Amino acid sequence: MSESLKVLVASINFAPDHAGIGIYSTDFSVYLVEKGHQVTIVTGFPYYPQWEKRKSDSGRLWAEDSHRGVRVLRGYLYVPRKPSALKRVWHEVTYSFFAALNFLRAGRPDVIVIFTPPFFLGLVAVVAAKIWRRPLVINIQDLPLDAAMALGMVKVGLATRLMLKLEGWIYRQATQVVTISGSMLEKVCTKGVNRARAELVPNWIDVAEHSQPVAKTKFRSHHPQTAGKLIVAYAGNIGVKQGVDILVRLAQSMASDSRFHFFVVGDGSDRARLMAFAEELGVRNLTFLPFLEPKAYRELLADVDIIFVAQRGGAGDNFFPSKLLGLLCQEKALLVAADADSELAIAILAGGFGLISPYEDLATLQRNLERYASGEVSLEASGKKGLTAVRSFDRKSILEAWEASIRKLKS
Repeated sequence: MSESLKVLVASINFAPDHAGIGIYSTDFSVYLVEKGHQVTIVTGFPYYPQWEKRKSDSGRLWAEDSHRGVRVLRGYLYVPRKPSALKRVWHEVTYSFFAALNFLRAGRPDVIVIFTPPFFLGLVAVVAAKIWRRPLVINIQDLPLDAAMALGMVKVGLATRLMLKLEGWIYRQATQVVTISGSMLEKVCTKGVNRARAELVPNWIDVAEHSQPVAKTKFRSHHPQTAGKLIVAYAGNIGVKQGVDILVRLAQSMASDSRFHFFVVGDGSDRARLMAFAEELGVRNLTFLPFLEPKAYRELLADVDIIFVAQRGGAGDNFFPSKLLGLLCQEKALLVAADADSELAIAILAGGFGLISPYEDLATLQRNLERYASGEVSLEASGKKGLTAVRSFDRKSILEAWEASIRKLKS
């Protein structure tokens, strides 16, 4: 029997947070427990994706509980109701400060694994790894500074150059750097990370669990405006990077076509602006919904006909948005607005489970929607191809391989 490891995991999000990084930090920790390891996670109080703490957590500095065998150490973090660039920095700084103290509470592990962002958590982990003389693994879920600069959300100046240098230094201190896409791996290596220390570990999903059929018509019964129509929906975080503006414009352009109803489901820093944009355009065939609890979300998936995905040019090279794997498990066809050379578009075209248009190309997006609606491209066939493609991201194979590579670091 393989030796059990004492693993310290750190992530700003963890269960019951049910979107973004929290999905993967939670399941990774649970998987390690299933394999017989002792796992402690250092995290914050739940707040995501609503960007709001539970009332019971208001003002709390510390908490300790457990989740499916994982020891959970929580620390205070500031959560802005309306995130801005400055507020996000303070949000991450407060989490990282209390995370440092919780590292001490956790005790010396055999291996440290952190999920980033946040940027400042890397500093905490590097210091701990050097003091404890233990291997450090950094799982990079996003490169927000690169994306923010590419989108013009922050100015390139002395501060950003210093942060990029510090970011590269943090990554170079790690024993292993893990990224979720090939293009992100290449980008990380341009920051000075030794290729021998960098590893591709794509995000994963339990295909058998998430491909279970869900009873249909429940979602439609709550939304009578969808009767007899094709449902086109975006579901996930609503930020600048996601570029959901183009879906609002698509809905407006199809206002006279009674075959469709559109949904934007989720929350995020850009939601209020996007709703105001839709109101300004007078869009009436589009419904905004908040993030749904898991049961309601699965009911949505059962009734949706087409899933919309967008990625602004330069917004980053994440292979899939975090919820896309689950959508593919439910055999949903994709309508995608993204650059043709993005890793997202390349993967979808290779698998044949979606139709792609350049992000700003509304005319092509309209034609692709019509191809689905007319039956020129089969929704069912596209969905089945998606299920076939997602099997290569199955939880067991990906996490088995990653766990094996972490064991080698200890030895």
